[in-house]
Amino acid sequence: METPLVINTAEACAMLGGVDRSTLKRWVDDGKIRPFRKLPGETGGYLFDRLEVERFAAERAEAARAS
Repeated sequence: METPLVINTAEACAMLGGVDRSTLKRWVDDGKIRPFRKLPGETGGYLFDRLEVERFAAERAEAARAS
């Protein structure tokens, strides 16, 4: 198993078409995308596996094409 290339929330938002952090947080809360790790603390941000973000972006693009 390869070590994931970890990106931060801002990078993930940019890869997902410039979505707002609150949108990404909602998708995490809804289980649509999984963070690699949550940083410590109540307001700690998320880290994401780049491949997971790419997978989710591809799913969103496919859904947009289908509609």
